[in-house]
This record gives sequence, structure tokens and C-alpha cells, in this order.
Amino acid sequence: MDERDSQLRKTIEASICTVLVGIMKTKDFDSFLLSLNELDTAFEHQLNDCYSKENLFSSGLVYLEKLFPSKKERISEMISNEICVKSETARAILNLASILVINNLKKDPPKNLLPLLESQTENLYRFLPRGVKLILGLPNEEYTPNSSFEKESTLFGFSFFRLRK
Repeated sequence: MDERDSQLRKTIEASICTVLVGIMKTKDFDSFLLSLNELDTAFEHQLNDCYSKENLFSSGLVYLEKLFPSKKERISEMISNEICVKSETARAILNLASILVINNLKKDPPKNLLPLLESQTENLYRFLPRGVKLILGLPNEEYTPNSSFEKESTLFGFSFFRLRK
């Protein structure tokens, strides 16, 4: 795995965790999902008409606008700066992550999603860059387990990209 693959993985993990933390901080998740149902037909229309690549993921921008009003651009810039990927790459990955996560939750929302996310807060925060934590108003603590064995098993156990042996 080269450096670029590593940076893309970190960007994807940070983007997914950012979206999940945004969902966790949403005041009323059910009304949030209901407000997003209207976007389904508009998004399908965009895919059918094959809009240009700038507009292809515009529904992700709407999801991000609902999760992080006035912060979405700053969040993608922090991901870009701290993981050292291009701004356009960070923005596209964050948009795509929001589409994938939220559309998946709209299809089959778990009944205990918010308590589940709250129980995994420490793991989610671990993948967020410091600047994203600052923008979201999260505690800027380092979440590291006590022993090195526990640290390695926890970090790699939660990764969205598990290594196959």
C-alpha cells in the first residue's frame, strides 16, 4: 500500500465518521430522515440524466447542508489540510460518504441507531482530524487505549478497511 492509498483510506474513514457524528448530533433523527426522502427522486433524476461530474453528487451537498449548516466547506477543508489530500478530493469523498451513509440509513434505519452511535463515540472521534473536532465543537482529546496491544486491536478492529490475511 502506497502513501496515496493510505491518505485516501484516512480520508474515507474521516468522512464516514464525520457523517456519523453529524447524525449523532442531530436533534431529531426521524424528522431528519423524513426531510431527506424528498431528495430520492431528484437524485435518481440526476443519475438518469448523467449530469456533469460537478453536479452528480449535489444531493450529498444537501445532506451535508442539513447535517452541518454553514460548516460543510470548512469540514472538507480541514480533512484536506490534515490528511494532506486535495480539497476537491476531500470534498468529493465527504459528499459521497454522506450519500452512501444516509441513503443506507433511509432504507433500513436501525431502531437503536443513536444509542449505538453514542456507545461508539470514542471510536468515531479517534478517526476525526483535530480540525474537524474543533469545527464540530467536540472535545479535542486524544483517544488512546492504555496498552499497545489494546490500541492496535481496537484501531484495526474498527477500521472500515480491514486487512485480509
